[in-house]
Amino acid sequence: MITRFIFLCCCFAPFFFEVIHPVAGKPLPSGSHVEVFAVVHHNVSLPCRLTTPVHLSRVKALEWLRVDTKLTVHVLRDGEELEREKAAEYTGRTAVTEDGSLTLFGVTWRDNGTYRCVLLRGRETEEVFVSLIVAEVSEVTMIVRLTSAGELFIYCESGGWRREPRISLQDARRNILAAETHSSVGPDNLYSVTARIDAAAAGGNGTLICRVEISGTSLVNENKIYITDEFNPQKAGHDCILPWTLLFMVLVCVIFVVAAFVLQRQAACLDRLRLPEGGEQERQPLAENGDIKQMQTNGTSENMSKDIYTEYGDITKVDTTGASENTIRVNLLSDRGLTGVEASEILAARDREEMKKYKDDIISVGRILKVHPALIAAIISRQSRAGIQLKPNGFGQSDPNCFGLMQISRHYHAVKGNPCSRDHLDQGVTFFIQLIKTMQRTKKDWSKEQQLKGALACYIAGEERVIPLERYEDVDSVTPYGDFANDVIARAQWFAHELF
Repeated sequence: MITRFIFLCCCFAPFFFEVIHPVAGKPLPSGSHVEVFAVVHHNVSLPCRLTTPVHLSRVKALEWLRVDTKLTVHVLRDGEELEREKAAEYTGRTAVTEDGSLTLFGVTWRDNGTYRCVLLRGRETEEVFVSLIVAEVSEVTMIVRLTSAGELFIYCESGGWRREPRISLQDARRNILAAETHSSVGPDNLYSVTARIDAAAAGGNGTLICRVEISGTSLVNENKIYITDEFNPQKAGHDCILPWTLLFMVLVCVIFVVAAFVLQRQAACLDRLRLPEGGEQERQPLAENGDIKQMQTNGTSENMSKDIYTEYGDITKVDTTGASENTIRVNLLSDRGLTGVEASEILAARDREEMKKYKDDIISVGRILKVHPALIAAIISRQSRAGIQLKPNGFGQSDPNCFGLMQISRHYHAVKGNPCSRDHLDQGVTFFIQLIKTMQRTKKDWSKEQQLKGALACYIAGEERVIPLERYEDVDSVTPYGDFANDVIARAQWFAHELF
C-alpha cells in the first residue's frame, strides 16, 4: 500500500496590492466617509476626490490630519509643502496627487486610524474622512493527501481573517476550478476557510493555485503547488494490490527463487561430474579461466553502467561553457585567469572530500533511478557545497526555504528524510527526472543531452521560465549568475572522471 503523502507548502505567490476604493474615480461629497484597506510595508492611497476639480497650484491650503491622534500628516500652503508642520513619523513618507489624494509609503500598524482631508479654496472649505484599516493577510497552506482508497486530494486552508474571505482554487491560466469550499468563524471572531478538490478534477499534472481574498479590498494572499507524477497514487482497481494478494505474490516469488537456486546447484553439480569423451575428467586452469571470467564480468558490468546512465542523455556529450564570470568572482577565483570550465572543475574539486561522505548513497540512488551519480554530485556541489553551506537545521544558509544537500524548496515539496539522507537524494533526483520528462514533452526537437541541460535550468529557475525560451543556447539566461546548467554539467564531467 502506498504510504500517505502530506505536502505542506508555505511559500507565498507575490502579492498584488492595489488599493480598491469604494468610490474609485468618482467625486466624493464634502463630509463623506470612506474605508481603505492596506497591508503592512506596502503603499496606500487615501482619496480626497472632491466635487470640484482640484489644482494644487491654485488652492490656498490642503491639509491631511489624523483625527484619532490629532497629528498633522501633510500640509500644503499655496502649492508648497510645509515639512516642518507635519508629525515626525510621517516625514519622508507622504505625497499628494493632483486631485488631493494622499499617498502613504511603507504602511505600519501605527498608521491604522481615521484621516481627514481639508481643502481651503478661497472662503470655501471641503473635507473628506478616510478610515485606514491596516489589516493582516493570513498564511495560505496547501496540503496533498492520499486516502486509504487510493484517492489523491488537494486541500487549501487559511485562518485568522478578521473579515470573511473568499477562497478559490485555480489552474495555471487562472480558471476557477469546481472545488468544495467551507467557511467558519471561531470564538475569537476570526474566519477560517478551506477548499478541497480531487487531483483528477484539477487536471492532473500542473500548477494549482489557491487564492484567498477579502472581496472589495486589496487583501489577497496566494499559494501554489506543482503536482507531478511522483505525487500520483496507483489507481484503484486493477492497479491496486490488496494486502493478501501482495502476500500471495511474495510467497510465489520466494518459492520460485528457491526452486531456481536448487536447480542451478544441481546443474552445477552435473557439470562438474560430466566427463569428456576421452574418459578423463575435464580439468580447467582455474586461475587463468577465473581471471578471464572476472574480466568478462567486469566488462559486462561496465557496459551496463554506461547504458543505464545514458537513458536521459550522456553527460560526457553535453556541451558546456562552465562557470560564468559572476560565479568565478563570487568564489574568489577572478585573479587566476581561468576559463569557465576550469573554474567549475576547481569548484568541484574543492568539494571532493566532503562528497565522499555521501558517495555510496549517491551511487545507489543514481543506479536505481538511472541518473549518473556524477550529475547528482554536481548538483549537490553547486547547491550546498556537499553540505558545507547548510544550517544546523538542514536548510540553506543563503535560502532558508531550501532544504538538504540538493536544496529542495519547501515551497513546492514536503521535505523528506534528513538533509543528507538517501530519502532526500531520492526525492531530489526524482524531481529532476520529472523535469527531464517535461523537457521531453515540450522540447521534442532537442536532443537528449539538450533536454538534460534544459532540465537543470528548470531545477533552479522553474519550468515556467525555461519552457518559453525558443533557443537551446538561452537555457542559462534565466538561471542565477546565468550559468547554473553549464556550471553543473562541467562539474559533473569532472566528478565522472575523478570520483565516479
